[in-house]
Parts: sequence; C-alpha cells; structure tokens
Amino acid sequence: MNRIGISGMGLVSPFGLGMNSFEEGLYSGECAMSPITRFDASGFRSQIAGQIKGNILHSKESIAKQFLSFAMKEAVEIAGLSEQKIEHHRTGWILPVVTGPGNDTMENEANEWIMDPEHDLQTSLFQTRNIIRPTSACASIGTALSIGYSMIRHGQLDMVFIARAEVFNKYDFASLDIVRAITKTEAKPFDLKRNGITIGEGAGVIILESADSLKERKHKPLAWLDGASCVLGGEKQNMIELDKGKVVKSIQTALQLAGVNKPDYIHAHATGTPQGDVIESEALVETIEAGSSIPVSSHKGACGHLLRCSGFLGTAAALLALKLQCIPPTTGLDQLDPKITANIMKEKAFANISSVLVNNFGFCGNYASYLIQHPTTEWKGNIK
Repeated sequence: MNRIGISGMGLVSPFGLGMNSFEEGLYSGECAMSPITRFDASGFRSQIAGQIKGNILHSKESIAKQFLSFAMKEAVEIAGLSEQKIEHHRTGWILPVVTGPGNDTMENEANEWIMDPEHDLQTSLFQTRNIIRPTSACASIGTALSIGYSMIRHGQLDMVFIARAEVFNKYDFASLDIVRAITKTEAKPFDLKRNGITIGEGAGVIILESADSLKERKHKPLAWLDGASCVLGGEKQNMIELDKGKVVKSIQTALQLAGVNKPDYIHAHATGTPQGDVIESEALVETIEAGSSIPVSSHKGACGHLLRCSGFLGTAAALLALKLQCIPPTTGLDQLDPKITANIMKEKAFANISSVLVNNFGFCGNYASYLIQHPTTEWKGNIK
C-alpha cells in the first residue's frame, strides 16, 4: 500500500485568485459576500453572493475556463510538474460534473455552469484517458478525493488530478432560494440565529501523488491524505437533511484508514442551516475521542457555499492550518447555539496541528470525510 500526498493545489475563491488570497481573507475574519451583479436578483429573497471580482470577468473566454486555468497553473507550479515529469507516470483525472437541466431553453442559457470540466481545462498535462466523472452534489470534491485516494493506495495510479469550477448562476441560486435554503444576510455557521446558506463561486485543482512518485521526483508534499471515505445514503424520503448515522460512518472510516483517533483540528462542513450544523456537531462529539474539546471551524460564513466545489475550500483551509499552525476563525459566528456541543472557534487561534479532519456533505445522501496530516507526520495508516 502506498501513502498518498497532496503535491499541489490551486484555488479561486470569493476572496480572489490563489491560495494566498484565500489565506488572507479567511484569517482576516471578513466576509466576501457582496450585492449580486451577475443577474437581476430583485425577485429573490436574497441579493448577496460570493462573486469573483476583477478583470477576470472581462475576458472573452468563459468564466469557468478562466477559473480553471488559473487554478491549474497554480497547482502545477506548486507540485513542480511538467509534461516530462509525468510522462512515465500512470495519471488519472477526476472531474466532478453536474447533471444538466432537462429543457432546451435552460440548457442553452445554463451552458456555462453545466459544462463538463474537460471542456474548460487548458493544460498540456491533460490526458483524455483515465477520466472519472462523479456526481455527488456538494460532496463532489470529498468523493473525488476518496476515489483518488483509493486508486493510488491500491497501486492503480501514481497521480490523480481533481478539477472543477463553480460559476455563480441564476439556476442554482433560484432552486435554493425558492425552498428558502438561502439566507437574506451572511451565513452564520453554528450561530443561534443562523437561518440558511449563502452561495459563492470559484474553482480548484488538487494533485494527489503516491509517496513513491514523490520520492522519485524528490518533491515534498503539502500534506498527506492519510484517510478518505465517502458514504452514499441514497435517501428517498428526505433528500436535504443530514443523517447522523451516515455522518458518523463517514468520519469513523476516514479516521480508521488514517490510524488516527483524535485529529488536532476539524474543518466542518457547517453551512449555517438550522438542522445540519447541529447534526454535524453531535456526530463529531459522539464519534471522536474527546470530541467536545477538539477545535472546530467552518469557512462558509466567510466565502459562502461553493456547492460542488466546496470541498476545495475545506481542503485549502486544512492545508493552511497545517502550514501556519493556526486554526481559522468561524466568520459569522456571534452567539453560539446552546445545542452545539462541539468546540467551535469564533476567532483564529494558534495551536499545535499535525492532523485535520475535513467534512464535505451533499444533498441526497452524499457524505465524505478525509484526514490530512502535516508532511512531517509519521504514517500510522491502516494497510489492510
């Protein structure tokens, strides 16, 4: 069995282009939400979102292509890769997709956001073989990490690229607004007065690589992906609410694979919904050793929910926590809900962090959890 490293990552978030912009924004405690300008939102309950600002929107190329192009360039540079360096490696691509709408009119107008990520990838490294296209709603990136983890761990591939862009659009917004899932103000994860999510946009690229490949290239990983799980619930009666039993199973499996009983920090999925934040908190406390004492935070109050790309921001937050040895704040949290028994961090806090558990959940019974460890951490993973 091979250990899996995260050798590179690129990011576009509502805070701007690159990992550095995300770091600065996330740790500032500021909120990246702003009035919607992409379309006329006057008929909706909410008029704010996490839109990317700047000259990137004035190019003739599609927004998704621009997002992915930047994220890919950053990830490849951090990983120190080139065509020559991956020429003899078994490489795969995981490109989470959206199931497109059913009528021709909507398909024409929504072409920008339902497009297969393959059409927006601009890199000479891309290969049209070994492509997997999972559809796991908002757990898509966590699911992709679990798939990539398994394929490298069992010797099927040496390197896996995970890539997707999420472009803020009227259709996602309308579908969530009409069921009152979107709050009129900023999202407030774990807060007593939380009442829904906000939506953001961006893109990410994560490069997973086997320890053998990293050693051969003499490249140090950003971190180790030592455990990753995905649980498919297949709920028919309630497609929206979290199932605590499946959240527990997802967390337990990731920790068992990593050989870790107690992570040093937990980056929660917590979107700011009344039910979901409580269920996740209960699962963390009940599942993990001393779960009520482990620091927990969420980025959703700062950047909004990037839907199918939300796992990229969770991963980036975990990598930053390991690099800076600092837990990011839970922006939007003013008064903790008494029902929340986990140790939620309102402000940023320095700590000794060797391991981070990340949760990434989605509608219709999609659950993913993964354990990321500092590059100097000894491997204690389950090799069965």
